[in-house]
Amino acid sequence: MTVYKYFIKIALKNKGVILSYTIIFFILSIINGSTNAQRETSFMETKLDIGIVDNSGSELSKSLIEYLGKKNNIIDTISDEKYIKEQIFLEIVDAVIIIPKDFEEKVINKERAIELYNDDRKIESYQIQNQINKFISFTNATYEDGKFDLSSVGIALDEGIKVNLLKIDNNDVNQKANTWFKFYFNFTSYIIMAIYIAVIGFVMTDFINKEVENRRKISSIKFLKFNREIYLGQLTIASFITLVFILGSIVLKGKYIGEVDFSKYVINTIVFSFSALCLVFLINNITNNKFIISGISTVLSLGTSFISGVMVPQQLLGEKVLTIAKFFPTYYFVKINETNISSFLDVKYEIFMQLLFAMAFLLMGLYFSKVKQKA
Repeated sequence: MTVYKYFIKIALKNKGVILSYTIIFFILSIINGSTNAQRETSFMETKLDIGIVDNSGSELSKSLIEYLGKKNNIIDTISDEKYIKEQIFLEIVDAVIIIPKDFEEKVINKERAIELYNDDRKIESYQIQNQINKFISFTNATYEDGKFDLSSVGIALDEGIKVNLLKIDNNDVNQKANTWFKFYFNFTSYIIMAIYIAVIGFVMTDFINKEVENRRKISSIKFLKFNREIYLGQLTIASFITLVFILGSIVLKGKYIGEVDFSKYVINTIVFSFSALCLVFLINNITNNKFIISGISTVLSLGTSFISGVMVPQQLLGEKVLTIAKFFPTYYFVKINETNISSFLDVKYEIFMQLLFAMAFLLMGLYFSKVKQKA
């Protein structure tokens, strides 16, 4: 296991890179957690800036607008989806509600009656959905003989507000936990890819140069054993790095694990880590220049994070940007984190795509490796 031990020894020489990325990551995670805690105390007291597009113009839609206007600030907007996303991205509005023409009919049939765009970066924006659901629930309760008793709805909402706030508060705790874990694990994709390429990529440059290759050829160690120990070393370092971030989430928010689908985040992170490790294998078979590898580490980790939904939510990104993002495993990793699942069959396509990328990176790496050997 001489090669394996030497690989680990060289990797540990790069512990400064690992520590710097890790410390920055956990500092940001702690700040994010404390920010959420501060928001929790003022969550229900915050008036949001919302835009409303009323395509119905009915008495029911006007009543809904009046109800929302008491709790929020109404901002002018238009129904253009691109314009709405720009307003949300620029924080001009916290949410935009589009009321369809057949609003009354959908409420009566208990169908999805409202199209809502909200700012996922702000947990407060989720209260709009709660307010809409509450209004529609009370409205349906008064429907009789083809009419809504909207005056009774207003009285019921005002009188029952304290009881409903408690329910919203409980849901909000779960939602805050989900939001924190979602953002935490989304951001691990950036850190994992950056560290894998920077650390494992740098270590591999010491093993694939000509001098080491010539010494290996005249030594007693076989080529297969040599590579097996290198890959075992890569897997050890990768497993350690991934485990640190998984354990970090438990240390920071362990008491909320029962309120989220923690196994989804763990398995998704492991699958993504495997894909990132295969990407490192490809990069090392293309180049062994440390300056190029350092540049690739920065460009790939930051670039894929910006276009895949790590830095900016996927809902706010344009279709062309998301189309490009689909050529990287980070997009599918974030997609799983953003999805509420009942079983892993709900995200089997996204898991399959990450594994497919891993196989593609592996096969391309083997191809470039053979080309180098022939040369």
